[in-house]
Amino acid sequence: MLALIYVDNIRVVINEEEHKKALFKALDKVYGIKDQGLLTEYLGVEVYQTAERATIRQKKYTREIMDQFIYENAHSVGNPMEINAKLGSPTDDAESDISFSYRGAIRMLMYLATSTRPDMAYALGQLGRFVANPTGKHVGAVERVMRYLVGTLDYGITYEWQYAAARTIVLGGYCDSDWANNTETRKSTTGFVFTLTGGYHGANLLWFYLQPRPRMWPYV
Repeated sequence: MLALIYVDNIRVVINEEEHKKALFKALDKVYGIKDQGLLTEYLGVEVYQTAERATIRQKKYTREIMDQFIYENAHSVGNPMEINAKLGSPTDDAESDISFSYRGAIRMLMYLATSTRPDMAYALGQLGRFVANPTGKHVGAVERVMRYLVGTLDYGITYEWQYAAARTIVLGGYCDSDWANNTETRKSTTGFVFTLTGGYHGANLLWFYLQPRPRMWPYV
C-alpha cells in the first residue's frame, strides 16, 4: 500500500482492498477522513480508470487557461513552437510587452507541462527564460503554445496494464538534443524520456526530464 498526501489531498494505491479499509477506518476514527471511492481528480489532474488502463489529463484546467487568456476560439496549430525558432534575449531597442501577463501564462502552462503534457516541456523551458523582460516575439511564442492547446485538449498520459506479458518488464530510454539553440551561449538543451512496459502494446511513460547542457560543445 502506498499513500500520497498533499495538504488535505490523499490518494492511496493498494493491491489488497482490506488494507485500504483498515487505513480509512483508522483515519476516520482519528480525523474523520472517509474513503471517497475511486480517484477521479487530484490537484487539478483528471483521472480516468478502467480495468485495463488509467489516463490522466487536465482538460478542465486547460480550458481555464483558454478562458483566462481568451483563446477558446483561436485557430489551432500543429506544434507548440516553430521549428528552429530562435528567441534570443531582448535587445536594447526591443520594447518589453507589459500588456500580456507573460509570467502568469508561463506559470499556468508550466504546471500543465510538468503534470500531464510533456509534449510542451521544451517550448516552455525556452520561453521561461524570458519572464523578467518579455518582448513581442516572446509573447507571440506563448500565444502559439495557447493555440496548440486549442487542438489538443484531450491529450494526456495513458498507463496500460498488459496481462499477457505482465512478467516481462522492459525499461526503455530515449534521449535527444537541439544543437546550440541558445543564441547567446551556444549551449544545447537535452531531453530524456524513460518508459516502462510489460508487453507489446506500447510503453508507459515513467519519467521525463529537460536540462540545458552545462557547457558549450565544440563544433566538429
